[in-house]
Amino acid sequence: MKTAVYPLPMDANLAREVNRASKATGLSRAELMRQAIAFGLPTVIKALGKPQGRITTVNPLSSRQSRELYGQDDDDRQEVARLMAAQHLGVSD
Repeated sequence: MKTAVYPLPMDANLAREVNRASKATGLSRAELMRQAIAFGLPTVIKALGKPQGRITTVNPLSSRQSRELYGQDDDDRQEVARLMAAQHLGVSD
């Protein structure tokens, strides 16, 4: 088996936890970290991996629905002007 060495910086708290776990399990620190990585990879992949398949429960629009929706005039200038005219700001020129 070919091996690769990766430096693994740890803060003081994590280093203490690794030392305690090493003593509790009887494993070397290196073997403990290898086991932790091997056991934890599926969890990390599930939590952080790219989602597979659909990520929403909303069904896509049908071709007919999308044509009707996007074919509608969305010019709302008249409505905006009407709403602005209805506002009384109490400001005089």
